[in-house]
Amino acid sequence: MFDIPQWAVRHDYFHHSNPRSGDRAKKLFEKVHVRPALKKAFDTLKDIEAHETDLANARLTIDIFKNNRGSAKMAAGRAVQDGTDLCLIPDGEFGQTLSLQEAQLIAKENLTAYIPKNYDQTVEANDKEQLEKCLEEIDAVVENAVFGLREAMARDNRYIGEIELLEALPGNVLPHNTLPDYGRRGDLKTKWSGSPYFNKKGERTWKTGYLPKTLSGMWDMNNVYQAAGFYALNGKQPPFLVYANASDYRVFDQTNSPELTPDFLDDVVRDISIQHKVTENILRAAETKEELLGLVSPDWEHFFWKSSSPAYIREAKKLWGME
Repeated sequence: MFDIPQWAVRHDYFHHSNPRSGDRAKKLFEKVHVRPALKKAFDTLKDIEAHETDLANARLTIDIFKNNRGSAKMAAGRAVQDGTDLCLIPDGEFGQTLSLQEAQLIAKENLTAYIPKNYDQTVEANDKEQLEKCLEEIDAVVENAVFGLREAMARDNRYIGEIELLEALPGNVLPHNTLPDYGRRGDLKTKWSGSPYFNKKGERTWKTGYLPKTLSGMWDMNNVYQAAGFYALNGKQPPFLVYANASDYRVFDQTNSPELTPDFLDDVVRDISIQHKVTENILRAAETKEELLGLVSPDWEHFFWKSSSPAYIREAKKLWGME
């Protein structure tokens, strides 16, 4: 339990997360507007005395802010973790795990249930095609992910699945929230073939979802920041990152990656704390949601905005006075 100050409560902002998982404006928009709006919408749908106009508005809110989130690749990543959990983590009732083949089957079934984005015909067609490609690859990705995780946790007494870590970093008032996938300190990342194109022979082919050779790239550094959260909140146990695709896996830890050494991670944790402190100062300075969003500027070209539906973007731009 945390004593959350009023300047955070008034904005429905109760904890921080990896600052590199989206620009600050997007994070604030999600926490101070989207989540409260969705809660109100779902509460309205449960209200047997709600007026039909309120019910219609609630359904529209849910369509704008909840539907068409994510992508086939993101759904595939979640499905792979479903499979690796079943194969590695003993269930709570009998302490049993599934065979690799059983886990692969359930992972594929879970991915099949994914509903592609449908706000645009081209987007829907592309996401459906990507879904089919992910379904082709998922058995191999689950297998490689299992092998990689076993290697990463070879010295562990037992396999531990996803947990929540929630604690304030030095210099911050609000807690940092993070969810290591495995061993209280590690995360699984999946790579998928994508962006189909025609090669020189005129044949339609797919770009391979390559495994990174280092963690110095922009997207992989995002994962380092995530791992730094594990490190900071879990007694500085050495974190690991496992990447898996349809052909192989790769394990990164402090023995083969300078970005996961204690000195580097300590610097990252300090940077995360500074970024959280800036957010806390913004929360303190603003009395209302409108004032708060007026203190940040959205980067509409950032991936985390551009991957959102047009309806979601329109609602955001309305709050920033751009619609």
